[in-house]
Amino acid sequence: MIGQRKRRSDAKVDFKPTIPLPLKDSIERLSDITNIPIKDVTNHLVVTAINNADIISSISKFFKRDIRFNNTLYFGDPTNPSVKKKNPPGTCDRISTRVSQKTDQLIDALAYAMRCTPHRACAVLLEQAILNYDIVNNFIREYLINGLDKDRLNELQKVLNYINSMTDSDEYSWADLLSLIVREVNAPITSPNEMVEEFLVINNWRDNS
Repeated sequence: MIGQRKRRSDAKVDFKPTIPLPLKDSIERLSDITNIPIKDVTNHLVVTAINNADIISSISKFFKRDIRFNNTLYFGDPTNPSVKKKNPPGTCDRISTRVSQKTDQLIDALAYAMRCTPHRACAVLLEQAILNYDIVNNFIREYLINGLDKDRLNELQKVLNYINSMTDSDEYSWADLLSLIVREVNAPITSPNEMVEEFLVINNWRDNS
């Protein structure tokens, strides 16, 4: 039709799911400590969750319709629990992200299976992703690996190994270590290299390793 614009094949799709405030705070913290825009952090979490077989299997308990998803057939049941929630006023807020058309189609498929809106399906994925230790830890690890030169990455690995050798509690993860670095440095840092360098200097890790 004349005047109708074609949609670009690589056009992004906007999502503004409503999520609990603690979940939004956690995503904003990931954005703050990595200096990665919130929309990009949110997109990463959604994409990772939607391609995680364990997460899809976990939320399949909400499927009310049958669906073939990522080459796996899931059977729905109309009596399965609903993902639709009525939260008290002031306990939730919207968060914005943009996803690829492929991810949008996958979210639509999950929404169809759960009989909810795509925005609600997106919120479910975010909730599952932020609770997944491996997803959050791998996100932090990739951020550090991509942002650090080889020498600083080696120094940071020594720090992590040392901390884990000295504690009787659960192992420290990359996410734990980055959180520690951010608290110790406590200053505006523009890059992972600068942040880690400042941390190593403050704590004299090179001398102790």
